[in-house]
Amino acid sequence: MKKSLCSIALALAVRCALPAIGAEPPPLFSPDPPEPGAAALAESYLPLLAAGQFEQALALNDLRGMRQYLLERRLADLQSKNPELTAQDVETMSAQIQLHDLNPARLQDILLQVMKSSGYEGMTWQIRGYAPAPEALGGHLVSIDARTAAGKEKPILLGIKKLGEQWMVAPEIIEELMGRKSVVHVVPAGPPPGEVAATVDAFWQEWRNGDLDQAYALFGAEYRARTSLLSFLQQAQSVIAKIGAPASWKIVQSRELAPAVLGLGVDVQGAAATLQTIMVFRKIGETWVLMDSQFRLAPAGAAPAAPSVLPRSRPDLRPDLKPSLEPFSPPPAPAEPPPAPAATTAPAQPAAPVGPDGQ
Repeated sequence: MKKSLCSIALALAVRCALPAIGAEPPPLFSPDPPEPGAAALAESYLPLLAAGQFEQALALNDLRGMRQYLLERRLADLQSKNPELTAQDVETMSAQIQLHDLNPARLQDILLQVMKSSGYEGMTWQIRGYAPAPEALGGHLVSIDARTAAGKEKPILLGIKKLGEQWMVAPEIIEELMGRKSVVHVVPAGPPPGEVAATVDAFWQEWRNGDLDQAYALFGAEYRARTSLLSFLQQAQSVIAKIGAPASWKIVQSRELAPAVLGLGVDVQGAAATLQTIMVFRKIGETWVLMDSQFRLAPAGAAPAAPSVLPRSRPDLRPDLKPSLEPFSPPPAPAEPPPAPAATTAPAQPAAPVGPDGQ
């Protein structure tokens, strides 16, 4: 097989990224994990990346699940392009793929290379929140605010899932998200609905006046149920400490993220810096309700903030050893993987073949 299969998206950026996946609403991240075990996994995994202990970090990944996912994707691709293949042909190809492209040692080596080249070592990090992955995928997403040792912002999106009683990192969840075709409708040029613009103005006016509890009250019940007033106040005070009191604000972009879900990019100018925010509104009945607001400091010379979306499906599954770490921008054309090291030469027989039917 000349075309390799190990397309890996081990850690993807999602700073304020609100993907629209089909007609599903964008995930809204909560500071509360689905279970204590999920938080324990993230809080064990991220320090290992930061310490450069990649072999130990890799042990927390469900490599069998990733291997099965890649196998199924590759076989489906081959069958769609070659409808004349028989069941025996597919079985033979499955064994060959597992022997060569998806040999466990080779897959592990590629994942380690991705980790080592992704700038995790020395990073600082903070978990921003958890959200269920799209129902068809299962598992959960973890949004992480990280910064490299050089001080560069490095937002990360992590897939996790529960296997039996154990939570594990599930890179195939992120890979599947990257492969999905997003359905996004761009709102025509012009201002957002007047009710939405008025809420944006009221929200930031309360910030400028120092009435942060009143700003919190503008959120819908769903946001207030998952985010306490104290948590919001702590986040707001951290923002104000960095940019100063908001002096002015401007809606710079508006996008329909899903039916009846609107994402606004809002630039907020403080005394010390500019804050880029994404404010998410959902129409409930005849009323637009503020569902979420996410913040990031604008780097010098940066373009205005805008809601981010998932890229369109990649044309194949060849290795992408340098996955993009910008919010869901399409990755560059992938390159062929490096030759497998001598120490990881494929064995004479497939290692634990799983078969095209997942058995």
